[in-house]
Amino acid sequence: MSDMMSMTLHGGNREFILFKFWKTGSTLGMGASLIIVILMCILFEALKALRVFLAKIHFIKRHEIARTVSANIAEVRADRMDSTSNDALNFPPLLRFAGHGRVFTPYRILQAFLYAVQVTLAYVLMLVVMTFNLWLLIAVVVGEAIGYFLFTGEPIVSDCSSSC
Repeated sequence: MSDMMSMTLHGGNREFILFKFWKTGSTLGMGASLIIVILMCILFEALKALRVFLAKIHFIKRHEIARTVSANIAEVRADRMDSTSNDALNFPPLLRFAGHGRVFTPYRILQAFLYAVQVTLAYVLMLVVMTFNLWLLIAVVVGEAIGYFLFTGEPIVSDCSSSC
């Protein structure tokens, strides 16, 4: 029964963390493991913030391109107003979707890769918590709090008084 994992919260510095080779047997080993776990949590929050940052940049670029294209279309419509009707310039829905529905863009591939790394890290951190070691649990909470503090801006609070 000594090989069984404890299914209750426990302290101590003797722990197998995720793999057989990552085991702690001393206070120094547990301290180093706690620092590694905190750094993993900070990396997790950094990945989340990076994905949001890249999405904002992508949105701004697409919005600027759409504004430019919209202005160009308005100029074309003004030039052709006399010779063609407005209906002739409208594209069928299938053709309109084809220009914006590209799946394999570098942006989407990068976002998918970053998301895969983020999810993998999330599951690794979940498994660290599932060791039921109280010190590791605290390290995950502290690491997530530090990462949130470092990489997340102030939350947006909307004024609900006028619309509620």
